[in-house]
Amino acid sequence: MENPVNNIKDPKVRSYFEEITKKRPHATQLSGDEFEEGVNQFIDGLDKVLAEGAEMIARAKLGDVPEAISFSYIAKKYFGKSRGWLMQKVNGNMVNGKQAAFTEDERKQFRAALQDISKQLSIVAQTF
Repeated sequence: MENPVNNIKDPKVRSYFEEITKKRPHATQLSGDEFEEGVNQFIDGLDKVLAEGAEMIARAKLGDVPEAISFSYIAKKYFGKSRGWLMQKVNGNMVNGKQAAFTEDERKQFRAALQDISKQLSIVAQTF
């Protein structure tokens, strides 16, 4: 089997990686099924990281909105749920050992709720 370090053209970089690979034990040979399972587990892990990142971005986008408008009102009117339920979803709290998160339908419903409230606020603001 060819040493992948041989493909590195820059002598300084090649030397660095040769030193690193000398210190590591030889890789274990895996069957095709073992390799595929490892790749699938790796992909699952990446999917989880991406999902968590998306939730963090969504929370960051909300900024001060939870303080500016009534999440209790949104939870009751648009979801028929409690403020606590909505805040668990927004904050990604651990609930029964799992991180609370919006389903895609709930995310769409929340977006629609915010848009509806935005329209209502715009109408009121124009009358003043």
